[in-house]
Amino acid sequence: MSDKRMNEIDVKILRMLQKDARTPFKEMADHCNVTTDTIKNRFIALKEKGVIRGSTIVIDPKKMGLGNLVILGIRIVERYSDSVLNMIKKIPGLCVVTKVIGEYEVEAIFLLGDIEQIGTTKEIIEDFPQVKSVDIGIFVDKPLLCPKNFEFD
Repeated sequence: MSDKRMNEIDVKILRMLQKDARTPFKEMADHCNVTTDTIKNRFIALKEKGVIRGSTIVIDPKKMGLGNLVILGIRIVERYSDSVLNMIKKIPGLCVVTKVIGEYEVEAIFLLGDIEQIGTTKEIIEDFPQVKSVDIGIFVDKPLLCPKNFEFD
Protein backbone atom coordinates (compact mmCIF):
# COMPACT_ATOMS: atom_id res chain seq x y z
CA MET A 1 0.00 0.00 0.00
CA SER A 2 2.36 2.67 -1.23
CA ASP A 3 -0.42 5.23 -1.49
CA LYS A 4 -3.57 5.92 0.50
CA ARG A 5 -5.87 4.18 -1.98
CA MET A 6 -7.16 0.73 -1.16
CA ASN A 7 -7.73 -2.05 -3.63
CA GLU A 8 -10.75 -4.33 -3.91
CA ILE A 9 -9.22 -6.95 -1.61
CA ASP A 10 -8.55 -4.34 1.10
CA VAL A 11 -12.19 -3.25 0.95
CA LYS A 12 -13.41 -6.86 1.19
CA ILE A 13 -11.13 -7.50 4.17
CA LEU A 14 -12.43 -4.42 5.97
CA ARG A 15 -16.07 -5.26 5.22
CA MET A 16 -15.63 -8.78 6.61
CA LEU A 17 -13.85 -7.49 9.72
CA GLN A 18 -16.59 -4.93 10.29
CA LYS A 19 -19.12 -7.76 10.45
CA ASP A 20 -16.91 -9.93 12.67
CA ALA A 21 -13.46 -8.80 13.77
CA ARG A 22 -12.58 -12.43 14.50
CA THR A 23 -13.05 -13.66 10.92
CA PRO A 24 -10.22 -16.11 10.15
CA PHE A 25 -7.77 -15.17 7.38
CA LYS A 26 -8.59 -18.49 5.65
CA GLU A 27 -12.27 -17.54 5.44
CA MET A 28 -11.38 -14.10 4.06
CA ALA A 29 -9.00 -15.67 1.54
CA ASP A 30 -11.71 -18.05 0.30
CA HIS A 31 -14.17 -15.15 -0.01
CA CYS A 32 -11.63 -13.02 -1.93
CA ASN A 33 -10.30 -15.90 -4.07
CA VAL A 34 -6.72 -15.29 -2.92
CA THR A 35 -4.24 -17.08 -0.66
CA THR A 36 -4.19 -16.80 3.10
CA ASP A 37 -0.74 -15.19 2.80
CA THR A 38 -2.21 -12.45 0.59
CA ILE A 39 -4.84 -11.69 3.24
CA LYS A 40 -2.21 -11.72 5.99
CA ASN A 41 0.02 -9.31 4.01
CA ARG A 42 -2.90 -6.98 3.19
CA PHE A 43 -4.00 -7.03 6.85
CA ILE A 44 -0.48 -6.15 8.03
CA ALA A 45 -0.26 -3.34 5.45
CA LEU A 46 -3.64 -1.96 6.59
CA LYS A 47 -2.43 -2.01 10.20
CA GLU A 48 0.88 -0.34 9.31
CA LYS A 49 -0.97 2.43 7.45
CA GLY A 50 -3.22 2.96 10.48
CA VAL A 51 -6.40 2.00 8.61
CA ILE A 52 -6.92 -0.84 11.11
CA ARG A 53 -6.16 0.36 14.61
CA GLY A 54 -7.57 -2.50 16.65
CA SER A 55 -10.61 -4.67 17.16
CA THR A 56 -13.46 -4.50 19.60
CA ILE A 57 -16.77 -5.97 20.67
CA VAL A 58 -20.09 -4.18 20.85
CA ILE A 59 -22.09 -4.47 24.06
CA ASP A 60 -25.82 -3.80 24.30
CA PRO A 61 -26.10 -1.77 27.53
CA LYS A 62 -29.87 -2.32 27.83
CA LYS A 63 -29.47 -6.11 27.91
CA MET A 64 -27.00 -5.66 30.75
CA GLY A 65 -29.42 -3.42 32.64
CA LEU A 66 -27.08 -0.44 32.33
CA GLY A 67 -29.54 2.10 30.99
CA ASN A 68 -29.93 4.22 27.89
CA LEU A 69 -27.42 5.76 25.54
CA VAL A 70 -28.13 9.47 25.48
CA ILE A 71 -26.50 12.09 23.27
CA LEU A 72 -26.33 15.66 24.48
CA GLY A 73 -25.77 18.46 21.98
CA ILE A 74 -24.19 21.37 23.81
CA ARG A 75 -24.01 24.97 22.63
CA ILE A 76 -21.30 26.93 24.39
CA VAL A 77 -19.33 30.13 24.24
CA GLU A 78 -16.67 28.73 21.89
CA ARG A 79 -13.58 30.06 23.61
CA TYR A 80 -14.51 27.98 26.65
CA SER A 81 -14.83 24.65 24.84
CA ASP A 82 -11.80 23.07 26.54
CA SER A 83 -12.99 24.00 30.03
CA VAL A 84 -16.49 22.69 29.27
CA LEU A 85 -14.99 19.42 27.96
CA ASN A 86 -12.97 19.05 31.16
CA MET A 87 -16.03 19.65 33.35
CA ILE A 88 -18.14 17.16 31.38
CA LYS A 89 -15.42 14.51 31.72
CA LYS A 90 -16.10 14.48 35.47
CA ILE A 91 -19.82 13.63 35.12
CA PRO A 92 -20.74 9.99 35.90
CA GLY A 93 -22.01 7.90 32.99
CA LEU A 94 -19.95 9.62 30.31
CA CYS A 95 -18.91 7.42 27.37
CA VAL A 96 -17.42 10.02 25.02
CA VAL A 97 -17.26 13.79 24.70
CA THR A 98 -15.81 15.75 21.77
CA LYS A 99 -15.76 19.10 20.04
CA VAL A 100 -17.83 19.07 16.85
CA ILE A 101 -18.60 21.27 13.88
CA GLY A 102 -22.25 21.94 13.19
CA GLU A 103 -25.25 22.85 15.29
CA TYR A 104 -23.35 22.27 18.55
CA GLU A 105 -19.84 23.03 19.72
CA VAL A 106 -19.66 19.90 21.92
CA GLU A 107 -21.45 16.55 21.85
CA ALA A 108 -21.39 14.02 24.66
CA ILE A 109 -22.70 10.47 24.83
CA PHE A 110 -23.73 9.16 28.23
CA LEU A 111 -25.00 5.85 29.54
CA LEU A 112 -27.79 6.90 31.92
CA GLY A 113 -30.25 4.82 33.89
CA ASP A 114 -33.59 6.60 33.72
CA ILE A 115 -35.34 9.82 32.73
CA GLU A 116 -34.55 11.40 36.10
CA GLN A 117 -30.83 10.77 35.69
CA ILE A 118 -31.00 12.11 32.12
CA GLY A 119 -32.67 15.31 33.36
CA THR A 120 -30.18 15.72 36.21
CA THR A 121 -27.22 15.30 33.86
CA LYS A 122 -28.69 17.88 31.47
CA GLU A 123 -29.19 20.33 34.36
CA ILE A 124 -25.60 19.84 35.59
CA ILE A 125 -24.27 20.79 32.17
CA GLU A 126 -26.72 23.68 31.74
CA ASP A 127 -25.45 25.10 35.05
CA PHE A 128 -21.94 25.58 33.63
CA PRO A 129 -21.68 29.36 33.04
CA GLN A 130 -20.09 28.85 29.60
CA VAL A 131 -23.02 26.74 28.33
CA LYS A 132 -25.74 28.41 26.27
CA SER A 133 -28.08 25.38 25.88
CA VAL A 134 -28.26 21.59 25.92
CA ASP A 135 -30.41 19.37 23.69
CA ILE A 136 -31.11 15.70 24.42
CA GLY A 137 -31.35 12.75 22.07
CA ILE A 138 -32.00 9.20 23.25
CA PHE A 139 -31.02 6.19 21.14
CA VAL A 140 -34.23 4.19 20.65
CA ASP A 141 -32.72 1.49 18.45
CA LYS A 142 -29.62 -0.54 19.05
CA PRO A 143 -26.82 1.95 18.59
CA LEU A 144 -24.25 0.99 15.99
CA LEU A 145 -21.10 1.92 17.88
CA CYS A 146 -18.90 -0.15 15.57
CA PRO A 147 -20.26 1.08 12.26
CA LYS A 148 -20.34 -1.82 9.83
CA ASN A 149 -22.04 0.54 7.37
CA PHE A 150 -19.14 3.00 7.39
CA GLU A 151 -18.46 3.97 3.79
CA PHE A 152 -15.01 4.18 2.24
CA ASP A 153 -13.46 4.00 -1.23
